[in-house]
Amino acid sequence: METITQEFKIKGMICSRCLKVLNTELKATGVEVVEIQLGKIVIRYDPAKIDKSLIKRIIQENEFEIIWDKESILAEQTKRWVINYLWSTEQEEKLSDYLINKLNTNYDSLSRTFSKTFGKTIERYSILLKMERTKELIENGELSFSEIAYAMGYQNPSALSRQFKTETGMTMKEYKKLGVSRRIPIDKI
Repeated sequence: METITQEFKIKGMICSRCLKVLNTELKATGVEVVEIQLGKIVIRYDPAKIDKSLIKRIIQENEFEIIWDKESILAEQTKRWVINYLWSTEQEEKLSDYLINKLNTNYDSLSRTFSKTFGKTIERYSILLKMERTKELIENGELSFSEIAYAMGYQNPSALSRQFKTETGMTMKEYKKLGVSRRIPIDKI
């Protein structure tokens, strides 16, 4: 049996649910998933049994896209690091410095590539993500609004309050009173 090992860079694969979906779907067809991480999957399969077009179709039917060009790959990596920054760090360093360190690329280049690929700046994308993260933290109910503001990297609660109102059309208090989630999945931002 002759097998092929192939790596795919995947656009839109930015959360653990994404990993699970692709892993499950590909394994169900008999593909061996050698490595899977956000934005990348390495698979091994027998081309006599599994056609490459089936693999591509599974990826596309799950709302992902295979990317080949370096700019798109860099933009996707930037997106994943912005998400990681907002969800997994104390945000003690500036986002731009964080991205430079993680991607080993100058910020102007990252910013141009990101804007060209996604039609919004890194800063705008970061704000949209912060609003969704803020909604999540409000819904969890574990932190006060002040604690949420500091957790999101704001110098004071009023700065977050103003931005939240501007972006969502309601205050944080009004959002909390809704009692229903109005969050946008981060893979749709």
